[in-house]
Amino acid sequence: MFFKKLIKISKSDFFNDKKKNFIRRKVLEGNIVVIRNHIKSKELRDIFKKLKKNPKFSKDTRMVEGIKNICYRANQKGHGKYSTNDFSWYFFPWNKDQTGLMKKVKKTFRQVIKLNKYDPNKLYKNTPKDRLVLRAHVIYYPYKNGHISLHSDPTNVTSITCGIYISSKKLDYDKGGFYVIDKNKKVCFVDHEIEAGDMILFYNGLYHGVKPTLKSKKQKNKDKINGRVFLNLSILESHEYKDRQYTRGLKFNEIKSASK
Repeated sequence: MFFKKLIKISKSDFFNDKKKNFIRRKVLEGNIVVIRNHIKSKELRDIFKKLKKNPKFSKDTRMVEGIKNICYRANQKGHGKYSTNDFSWYFFPWNKDQTGLMKKVKKTFRQVIKLNKYDPNKLYKNTPKDRLVLRAHVIYYPYKNGHISLHSDPTNVTSITCGIYISSKKLDYDKGGFYVIDKNKKVCFVDHEIEAGDMILFYNGLYHGVKPTLKSKKQKNKDKINGRVFLNLSILESHEYKDRQYTRGLKFNEIKSASK
């Protein structure tokens, strides 16, 4: 699906159950809904810096029964149409979380679950054997090489995905980042309109990706994030489900503009 435009709503509107249908409709139409200052960015940045300082990489990244929280490095080049270069940390509700991240985002996560027409009380009890699981995903894209190629994500389970910005263009980099494609096949950098602590809601099937971020010599980053960091709150199928759907890589020249 092609991107339409950014729509800003208040934090109180996001948590207002009477607004759920309006928000859901706008997202499914291809708009990206933005909630400014949703969470204190410093708290998330501090958590990330601790994760980055001492990464403990996991041997198995599949979401199967008994899996612990995961840390891994993704660096796939030339594998079909989909390539990645990033560091990822997965957090699941059934595990202990010493960082406090899951507790911090629980209220937000419950509302995202409702927007996707599921019962939060049920999903929070699920483990991989139950097919659908909740995952908080901290993604770090290092300067120059960190990226995810153009793709669209499965929509059979999750229609609306949620992302909270831990870094921002104004603070951490001045080029690159998260982009979407509009009906005229124009690349639109959403990151350039968003700041750390803001949250976005977007349709899983949007054509999107992450370009490598760059920092000019003039820009000083005292926090030393050194790249782009994003927190994704997802509902997805575990690897216990044999017909699990996966992300679909895309080539830009294969996308037909909406006007054709």
